[in-house]
Amino acid sequence: MEQLALIIVCACLLLGGALRILSAKCGLLLKPPLRIQLVSVDDAAEGRFAESHRRELEFLGFNPIGTYRVREMPGVTLVAFTQSFKAVCAVVYRHPLAGVFIDMCSMTEEGRGLTVTNAPAGGNLDQPPGREKIFEPKAPLRKLYDRLLSDRPAGPYQRVDVSNFVRVFEAEYEREMTWRQGRGGVTEDEVRREAHALGIHSERTIQQATQNLREQYRETSEPGVR
Repeated sequence: MEQLALIIVCACLLLGGALRILSAKCGLLLKPPLRIQLVSVDDAAEGRFAESHRRELEFLGFNPIGTYRVREMPGVTLVAFTQSFKAVCAVVYRHPLAGVFIDMCSMTEEGRGLTVTNAPAGGNLDQPPGREKIFEPKAPLRKLYDRLLSDRPAGPYQRVDVSNFVRVFEAEYEREMTWRQGRGGVTEDEVRREAHALGIHSERTIQQATQNLREQYRETSEPGVR
């Protein structure tokens, strides 16, 4: 999930006078939830956005896990798939700001994980220890899959399927957000890198955006999108 990177982008642009209407329309606050809950929804009604990716994944030997909404993130829907014989999980997201993107994930039994994604934002964020993320914006699904298999750490690997996907996904999200909260939220270096990627170089804007974002973490132990 690249929610935090999108929040940083919004924070920088809001200070420059942009995205106010869009952010208000989406109900986006400048703080991510510490925990999330996946809610199962009807695939035929909610999962159509992933149809072309579904066909390609099934050709590669993936089986569907389910379609879910993220209760704390209005407008965010995901469709999950598993390839059991290589212990790979694929997640196709629909996000109101980022559009449709894909994560390819694999984790060893020792707890080391790699995600390869074509998400449009997030490549400038630090990653928690033991969790590596490779960003390939706009890369096709097959390229993400091949990169995951070539770059992931040596196994054996954990299997993620219908029986444990929700638990693993929610726990991994909470693990990352707890780590970020322990650092006081986003760092100024992270905000600076995201701002520079947007063409924003004003140190005053970067510092103000960092201050605003870190204040959100201090306000409550349960920040969230409402």
